[in-house]
Amino acid sequence: LFASPEMSPLFPPWMAALALLPDVPFLCVSQEAPSGVVVPFQYSIVSDIENQETAMTYFEERYYNAENKWSLTGKDLAEAIALGMAAVEKPVLALAAAQVLYLYAWFKKSGEVMRDNILMSAQLFEMSVNHAGCSKDLSTDEWLFRACDIRFGQPAILYSWLAETEAEDESLRLQCAQRADRLLQYLKTVPRYAKAAVSWHTPWHINFNQLRYPDIPARPIWDASKIPLARFLEEHHALFRAELEAIISAPDVPDGYEAIRKADLSVESLATPGGWDAIRIVRYGHWNDAFCQFAPRTCALLKTRKELAECPYVNTNYYKLFPGAHLKPHFGNAPRLTAHLAVIAPEPLRSGITVGPASSLWIEGKSMVLDDTFPHSVSHWGKEPRFVLATWFCHPCDDNHDT
Repeated sequence: LFASPEMSPLFPPWMAALALLPDVPFLCVSQEAPSGVVVPFQYSIVSDIENQETAMTYFEERYYNAENKWSLTGKDLAEAIALGMAAVEKPVLALAAAQVLYLYAWFKKSGEVMRDNILMSAQLFEMSVNHAGCSKDLSTDEWLFRACDIRFGQPAILYSWLAETEAEDESLRLQCAQRADRLLQYLKTVPRYAKAAVSWHTPWHINFNQLRYPDIPARPIWDASKIPLARFLEEHHALFRAELEAIISAPDVPDGYEAIRKADLSVESLATPGGWDAIRIVRYGHWNDAFCQFAPRTCALLKTRKELAECPYVNTNYYKLFPGAHLKPHFGNAPRLTAHLAVIAPEPLRSGITVGPASSLWIEGKSMVLDDTFPHSVSHWGKEPRFVLATWFCHPCDDNHDT
């Protein structure tokens, strides 16, 4: 978009050279990147995927803390930003820096969104496309081996999010929207995407179930009344709620939900710090015995469901979303769908989810069925915590696990 730093109102001068050139799908490597930036870990000069793993391990240890307000300290945040700057002159670090900024530097501890970091993350994901050589001429196997899906898909949704939430700078909004569209249009030329992407009009239409099943309509939100598992969850809502309330108000601990969560700690980096707590019920066939001890009927009922018992990638959790919390946009993995039952949602229509181009609100006792391989995000505008029973299950078109 910009040929020189002087032309760029979007980015600091050292990032201007990352801009996507108008006549090619890849990026020009900066010749004016800052020098002398220290990378806080040893890194490969060859493999950016190896560097991604190393960087995530390094910053993950600094991100999670005992108080459950997961965030980076000022010093660690400065290191994350410095890593992004180092990637400008060392593109083998671009993917690592992009992931770190996306995962660990989106929110301050206060919950404030750091938009500059999101913009830098999008730029660096885009830069990693060039470093990896993600070209439409690659075979599908090679495209996947080089992790090209995420290198294109992630910046596309980040630029889209930035464009849609930019309230002050119209130039910035337009240019982020243009960048998002340019990435999407290039994806449509890739053979792996050709059939599915015909119906993708914005980056929010990108989804990975449709790549596997291009001959059926893609639905971000399914009709829950037609999904047996969703109906089952609604039928047993009263039982699920009774056992969950008993856990929350357990007499021998201040917060039974928190006690179970801490005993089998599930960590995440998607939400406002301290805004989203998960209790594992079953994950990849492994049941949480501690939870089942306190909610035996819940576990017994769930174990009767073929969709859960026979799906190798089942993941069932309780999610507690706190007032004022948000989950950043992210993709789930194919092939699967997700069923949600709002078990405790005392404020109707005060918390909701956006899935691709569609949106829905949680209503207590009602189920949703989502295709979470679309980009999706969550917000809670109410004053009371919301508890959802959520489970992945195998996609009905998955012939090996068809229910």
